[in-house]
Amino acid sequence: MAIARYINPVTGDVSLDGRTWRAALTPELAIVVSVLRTPLGSAGRDRTYGIEEVDNELPNAVARHQQAVATALKRWTARGTLRDLVVTAVPEARPMGTVLRSTITFRGRDGRLQSIEVER
Repeated sequence: MAIARYINPVTGDVSLDGRTWRAALTPELAIVVSVLRTPLGSAGRDRTYGIEEVDNELPNAVARHQQAVATALKRWTARGTLRDLVVTAVPEARPMGTVLRSTITFRGRDGRLQSIEVER
C-alpha cells in the first residue's frame, strides 16, 4: 500500500504527527490537493502541472472551473489513478467578489469514494 504525506488543503503545509510525517488518507487525495494548490505553469519541473486560474466574475466561471479541474487531473484520470471524477461548483457572492465553492469527488485505485472541498 502506497503512503503519501498529508497536505493541509487550506495552507498547503505538510503536517507532522509528533516527530514523523502525518500520512494522507490516500495517495490519490494527496495528488488532488497538491495539483489544485499549484497554479498552472508555476511548477519548475513540469509547466503543465497545476490548475488554470479562472476569473470568478465571468458568466461561465463555473463551467470554466470544472473544465480546469478536469484538465489539471487528466494525466491521473487517463492512467486510472483517479476514476469517476465529478466536479461541482457553486458561485458565492462575497463583499470582495465572487468565490467558487467546489467539491471534487473521485474514486482511487482502491475504489473508495473520496471528496474534497475547495474555495477559489
